[in-house]
Amino acid sequence: MVAVVLLIAAAIAVYAQITVIVEAREKAVLHGITEVYRGVIQEDPQEHFEKPGIKQHVAVIDPSGTTRMNTLPKGLQDGLDEMLAKGRGLHRISSTKETYYVYVDPVKTSEGTWYVIATRDTDIGEDVTGGVEKLLLTILAVGAVVFALGSWFVSGAALRPVEQLRRSAESLVVRRRDDLLPVGEAKDELNALAQTLNDLLERMRSASERERQMVSDASHELRNPLSVLQSQLALVDGADPAADAAVLEDARDTLTRLVRVADSLLQLSRIEAADAGGAATVLELASELTERVDSIRLRTAADTDEREIDIDFRIETSDPAAVVDIAASDFGRVIDNLVDNAIGAASASDVRVLVALTQTMDALTLTVEDDAGGLDPAIADRAFERFVRGSSSSYSGGGLGLAIVARLATLADGAVSLDDRPGVGATATVVLPTASGADVSANTHQR
Repeated sequence: MVAVVLLIAAAIAVYAQITVIVEAREKAVLHGITEVYRGVIQEDPQEHFEKPGIKQHVAVIDPSGTTRMNTLPKGLQDGLDEMLAKGRGLHRISSTKETYYVYVDPVKTSEGTWYVIATRDTDIGEDVTGGVEKLLLTILAVGAVVFALGSWFVSGAALRPVEQLRRSAESLVVRRRDDLLPVGEAKDELNALAQTLNDLLERMRSASERERQMVSDASHELRNPLSVLQSQLALVDGADPAADAAVLEDARDTLTRLVRVADSLLQLSRIEAADAGGAATVLELASELTERVDSIRLRTAADTDEREIDIDFRIETSDPAAVVDIAASDFGRVIDNLVDNAIGAASASDVRVLVALTQTMDALTLTVEDDAGGLDPAIADRAFERFVRGSSSSYSGGGLGLAIVARLATLADGAVSLDDRPGVGATATVVLPTASGADVSANTHQR
């Protein structure tokens, strides 16, 4: 349809140009006719005027208004006054049935002004314009058909790869195969679309695989303590109150682990579903750190019997108003998990944990350093994976703490790392970028 509209516009422009050319040609021809009579009038106006050639028509009017000759068509003979009023030049005069090109040429002499009016039969101009009209209509009709068929085949050829992509995608959905959409060698938009869809498929499959793996791991982690809890409760028969009390204490520990695992799974699922981690100022995060450390101190003091757990913290900030892309509650969750992992790594031994918060010009760094002897070599390379726990750890969690820390750091556009010192301890480092910073003197708090 666009092509047809363009062809129509082009045909109108061409027809208008042809009309201008025809008018110019008619003007030249008619002017040539009047020039013959102009010469006769200027030489001897009393001479007899010869009739014009075939299909040519002339009217000659003397200064007194007397018509000396009039061979104009019947439709124009009664309109001499109207033609004279239009003045010198080419005019289109419409009679009852036809339209004529009429040229009026005034001739000035000593006796006054003569007028020579010339025209020709309309079929001469119509032959030209009619032929042009037929040609343009033919071109328009043929062009519309050609463009219609051409656009049909071209659009079909252009959309054929899209149809192939659709069928390939349909087969992937129906057969649930691990294949990808076909990508050609051409560097065009369709291949770019196929590559993008393949990337999407791979990410979706990866996410689906992680989800299946997480469900499987969660089922395994929950099944073991549930089985243990069931066995422990089955031993309670009331025959030996002291033995029953010991079994119930163990059952409480197992239940605590179940609660921790379930809570960690819930936290991780919420974090995984989040697109952003919130925001807080450095001052708010520093306040959150002091509150969390005090809370952990109280909890560990009530939970531990003989071993000594020493938890210190240090805060060094240069721009408390700087903003970090992590909520204060999530930052507190990072601290809880890192400190709990440090305490759990020490098993039944004494442990000292130092939590440090340091601000530089463009980042906020949280470090949790312990002297718990380092990581279990079997899990050192997989510490941030889900459900990874050291074999010697006495911590009753489910191995999700570091995975939660890693995910929260990623949401804040930060990074987390572990520095393992076998036989000595380990240091967990979380680096979070800040939105702004000021070069002012450090405000140091140590406790």
